[in-house]
Amino acid sequence: MRKFLAFLVIPLSLSCSLFRTKMAPYPGGVVFPLAEAGRISYEGKIIRAILKGDGDLYLSTDKGLLYCLDGAAQKIKWTYAAASPFGSPPSVSPDNVFAWDEENNIYCLDKTGTLRWEKKIKEKISSGISWDQDKLYVGTREGTFLAIRQSSGESLWQLKTGQAFEARAVFWGSQTIAACADGKLYFINQKADLGKIIEIGSPIRVTPLVDGDRLYLGTEDSAFQCFDLKRKKRKWKIKLGGQLVLSPRADEKRIYFVASNSVLYCLDKKGGDILWWWIAPSRSAYDLEFSADKILVTSLSSVLFCLDRKTGKEIGKYDAKAEIKSNPLWDTPYALINLHDYVENKGTVVYLRKEVKVQLTSSLSSPQPAGTEISFTAAATGFYLPKYEFYLRSGEEKAVVQKESEKNSWAWFPDKEGNYTVGVKVNDEKQAMEAEVPFEILKKAK
Repeated sequence: MRKFLAFLVIPLSLSCSLFRTKMAPYPGGVVFPLAEAGRISYEGKIIRAILKGDGDLYLSTDKGLLYCLDGAAQKIKWTYAAASPFGSPPSVSPDNVFAWDEENNIYCLDKTGTLRWEKKIKEKISSGISWDQDKLYVGTREGTFLAIRQSSGESLWQLKTGQAFEARAVFWGSQTIAACADGKLYFINQKADLGKIIEIGSPIRVTPLVDGDRLYLGTEDSAFQCFDLKRKKRKWKIKLGGQLVLSPRADEKRIYFVASNSVLYCLDKKGGDILWWWIAPSRSAYDLEFSADKILVTSLSSVLFCLDRKTGKEIGKYDAKAEIKSNPLWDTPYALINLHDYVENKGTVVYLRKEVKVQLTSSLSSPQPAGTEISFTAAATGFYLPKYEFYLRSGEEKAVVQKESEKNSWAWFPDKEGNYTVGVKVNDEKQAMEAEVPFEILKKAK
């Protein structure tokens, strides 16, 4: 009988443990509310995007200045001045930084900001710069796709078509894929041999996304489609309410992109089903950013939005009170945005991080007579599952009056006159902060 009871108790205990509520992990990525934690000012208006590479940040401006920022120190590391305003954001490889200006000069700088080479392109550059191994690629308005040696600026080969290349080149295995406004995808191998040409049927002006063996792209006829790169066949295609305006982003199961109807779409990667959509307050012109399980969005407005990647539910937002002029960027633990002062023609990179603060308030104001019940309540911002420990200090003496717990209030019944300090220490898994309130207790009234 005892053995039977023992066997009965063990399964019961296991079943209880199975049904215990699992504690959610500490929140990762950006956490709201946000507070400003620093800023860097620079000359001119940013050209569309700020990029991250090897711990540094890079941006170019309409004053012909290319900046490298020390993200951790929140200061300008170096600046390079070009002959004319830049026409593209920088492109950053492991060894070099590339950008082109409005006079169609391509600049190659090393990571110290020293010019390695400069190359004049005879035609009008119309795409961003892509790089792969020792080559970089750029397209022109006149329909030329160029390959250039990254280390020297030497021209290697070119592909001529009848329409402009506006999308950056993308890469799949050993092949370079050039999407063209003639509605075709051109596959080029490392020997510069032109291979498969896929007819899409509508101009491609936005950089596609290669994700594994699939290519995701939008076309001028407001379609979005997925191609199997191995079979060179379309997997699925959907019609949108607007044209694709930004290069898509993807996670393991979903793909995200913004269309010209100001809608952010989330699609199932496998079959193209729309999982959710979110309408931006204004037209979006800036790339999306991932931050843990969240997605950050900026548009032609003053607000940074944060959505849950799985559901599209709005998690939080930050109003910068001025128009945001680039993509958001997540550089742990900061969310970065760019603002612009049109009067002075100066830009500002603003560092935002979660607001962490503790406030301690009392039910009655100081002073109060001895014997009066006074309640103290703590309000914590930026903590996850916070614990509260209350203490009382009189002169040099400090005593814990309520041990650490989830209870955020403490009731005090002072029995002795004097000057006191009531304090609370708030902590969670990763941080702690204190707040104090001075309080005078008078002699008990007779």
